[in-house]
Amino acid sequence: MVAARLVVVTGGKGGPGATTLAAGLAGAWAAAGRRVLLVDLDPAGGDVAAHLPVGELRRRGVAALLGSGRVTPRTVLAEAVEVLAGGGLRVLVGLPRPDGAGLLGPAVAVAVAEAARQAGGVDVVVVDAGRLLPGSVAQALLGVPRAVGVLAARADVPGALAAQRALLAAGEATAGGLVVVAVGVRRRRSADVAELAEALAQPVGGVVPARRRQLGRAVQRGRPPTRGPLGRAYRTLAAALDPADGGEPTRRARRGRHARRWGRGSLGPGEREATSA
Repeated sequence: MVAARLVVVTGGKGGPGATTLAAGLAGAWAAAGRRVLLVDLDPAGGDVAAHLPVGELRRRGVAALLGSGRVTPRTVLAEAVEVLAGGGLRVLVGLPRPDGAGLLGPAVAVAVAEAARQAGGVDVVVVDAGRLLPGSVAQALLGVPRAVGVLAARADVPGALAAQRALLAAGEATAGGLVVVAVGVRRRRSADVAELAEALAQPVGGVVPARRRQLGRAVQRGRPPTRGPLGRAYRTLAAALDPADGGEPTRRARRGRHARRWGRGSLGPGEREATSA
């Protein structure tokens, strides 16, 4: 059995939009016919459950796995909640509160991710890994062979500084590098995306626009947004990271090719994007 592709979504600071991005990507792949398992491995306490209709499951998911001490493909699937019928999207909910005891360490997180990859009927495993810091869960997961790393970053000065620290923490953990995604970007401030790319000295591989009302309605419905500006953004990014053909689209995403529709001009380092009205 071929292991599922592992996509690790992380951020450089608290609240950068990584959880929303992970849920959006999972929804986009599920809508495209992939069988997706969304896993919440944020030690700061999982927020994935708030985005999807999984209810209050304090004794399910990662908490149950840690309590049982048995992390296998079978137990991971047993603890996952089906969000879309037919196994199109399943969710392994995270911890109900911050991991003060340190039970969800890097080694345990890698074991959960590897078990999820080996689970039957799963094509893509999307992990919300929390903040990317030295010695963090996110850093360990990026070291898993052939993992695809996605870094959510705000296109402002604090966001650029946090992303810079995150890239330093990543170091050589991921041979493929991280795909940087600018999140919460307003059209009239699209030039900030080019400035983020210049500050990080690498292209921005995707842009998720700020659509709070649409996101709020999606959360109320308990479904990732699949239509409108947010839906299009997630579908475009999912296609750029397409896990079906050996990673070439991921290299295109790292070069920023799929972010250049945002405004005009290139998003590469040292280049400016003209601001759209």
